[in-house]
Amino acid sequence: MPKDTFFNLPNEKRQKIIAAAIDQFSKLHYSNVTIDRIVRAAEIPKGSFYQYFENKDDLYIYLFTEVGDTKLEIFESIKKRIPLISFKEYMMEYIMALKKLELSNDQMARLKREFLSQCPQHIKKEILKIEMPKSLQVFKGVIDAYIEKKEFRKDLNSKTAAYVTVISISNLEFYDYHEDEDIITVLTGIIDFLVESMH
Repeated sequence: MPKDTFFNLPNEKRQKIIAAAIDQFSKLHYSNVTIDRIVRAAEIPKGSFYQYFENKDDLYIYLFTEVGDTKLEIFESIKKRIPLISFKEYMMEYIMALKKLELSNDQMARLKREFLSQCPQHIKKEILKIEMPKSLQVFKGVIDAYIEKKEFRKDLNSKTAAYVTVISISNLEFYDYHEDEDIITVLTGIIDFLVESMH
């Protein structure tokens, strides 16, 4: 994760470094992205980079924790609607908001594709080790709210339910899609299955 010196930078400079990194990682294979390329794009001295990050991996991990935090903020923003909507509606609103975010930012969509196809396994594991506990906590809180609302049975283990939900929706790239299936169709089926098992 970034050093304190990075967070002490003016916001404009931090954003310039992040934008340069996203640009490089979204258009080049991970192994071809170099610190030289990043610092040139960010217009900072190479020595400064090492005052902010340990190495390229450190920066990459930070980018994806930021992406993860943005997704969780979207998820959290729907919580106020729990009294008005079902869990399935909650999840579909969340998925559609993520899809809208991806469609509005082609660079982020490319970054995600590069991550799925080219990111080294040890980096993926490091990112998941940081992001998974945060996701599980947030999803557990929402499932607890639906237990309290009596939409789900009171003896439901919300920790287990949160884990199954997060794993199901975060690994859709491994799903065996048929010709007549798209991600929304598959997600709807998965959410229906999850809801049925939690009633």
